[in-house]
Amino acid sequence: MNIRMDKLTGLATSVLTLTSGLAIVTSTSQTVLAQVVTLQPGTFSYQAADLLAETPINLEEFCKVYPLNSRCAPTQPVTPQPPQPTQETTQTGPTTSGWGVTPEISTLGIGATVTKSITPNLNAKLGVRGFGTNANISESGIDYDAKLNLFSVSTLVDYHPWKNSGFRLTGGLVFQDNNIEGTGKSNSNQKIQIGDQEYTSDQLGSVKAKVSFPNSVAPYLGIGWGNAVKPGNRWSFSANLGVMFTGSPKVNLTPQFGAAATTDIQNQIQADVEKERQQLENDLKWLNIYPVLSLGLSYQF
Repeated sequence: MNIRMDKLTGLATSVLTLTSGLAIVTSTSQTVLAQVVTLQPGTFSYQAADLLAETPINLEEFCKVYPLNSRCAPTQPVTPQPPQPTQETTQTGPTTSGWGVTPEISTLGIGATVTKSITPNLNAKLGVRGFGTNANISESGIDYDAKLNLFSVSTLVDYHPWKNSGFRLTGGLVFQDNNIEGTGKSNSNQKIQIGDQEYTSDQLGSVKAKVSFPNSVAPYLGIGWGNAVKPGNRWSFSANLGVMFTGSPKVNLTPQFGAAATTDIQNQIQADVEKERQQLENDLKWLNIYPVLSLGLSYQF
């Protein structure tokens, strides 16, 4: 019984001794940490390694390196930056409507074309052109009075194969009434020659002529350069080269008989005039494809 009590007494003594040692060590450690880690005003530490450092962290320097840290937000607010303009926005020109007008001069006369953008690659165009002039020529006693009449309305479509290029393919219809009218008559007693025959002014007073094209609605095909309704462009240059399928020109010759023209002479004049008409039509066959060249300056609204 005494032996067991001694053992219990020894065990209790050991426990008390261990507990006292732990208390002393803990108290000593807290005292050392309190002496080593002393936060000065405006300094703090977040990491365990900093607790053992002898030099405290400078909050101002820390926030310069890590401005997004939650401790730095109150002292270093992040100011949102305005969005920077992209390359696309900086290159965009003035706002345009997709409607353009092109004053131009061409082999169809002087006029203007209105262009409307349909898609980035397709434009629709409506053009009106006209021109008229007179020419009076006297040669070998014969007065020639000629008049040129040009008038056309075009309805065309431009196709731009490459969006950023001015090159285009053009097709459509041209409503035209282009013709040449003239009169030839003797201004004295000179004879008028028709073919191989000559007639006096008493037999043949004058001959009226008119040259016109049979296709009043003529197909048109061509190429060109320039886009009157290119986005962001106010002004642009326009050039067109194409052909209009007008058909072979038709010639109409009408003789005005004089007082001395008998029936036989009139029949002879009619026959000679017909031969002359056929010869003129044959000489003008190359104009069945009418060349169209135009230059203009476009403005987009």
